[in-house]
Amino acid sequence: MQARPLGYHDRMSILARIVALLGLILIVVAAVFLAKTVIDINQLHAVASANRSTNFFNPVYNVVWTAGIAALGGLLAGAGLGMTTRRRQPTLPR
Repeated sequence: MQARPLGYHDRMSILARIVALLGLILIVVAAVFLAKTVIDINQLHAVASANRSTNFFNPVYNVVWTAGIAALGGLLAGAGLGMTTRRRQPTLPR
């Protein structure tokens, strides 16, 4: 028994799931970066409060990267979820 070839809707369903999964992975990565950035900002705040001048890195770039990754992840997850819904065929009025 031969397997039938994938049709257009089957391929789009697979693509939608891949896009949604990639979006969810990016959202999780952004959440991890957010947690790391919060820790770094708290350390920077502690150093500034203690009036010690050491060379700490600027966390602004991490915040920008985190926001970009979260936005891209949300866009991909939303697109993937939107592509998975079945469209109803329009009915013509009689």
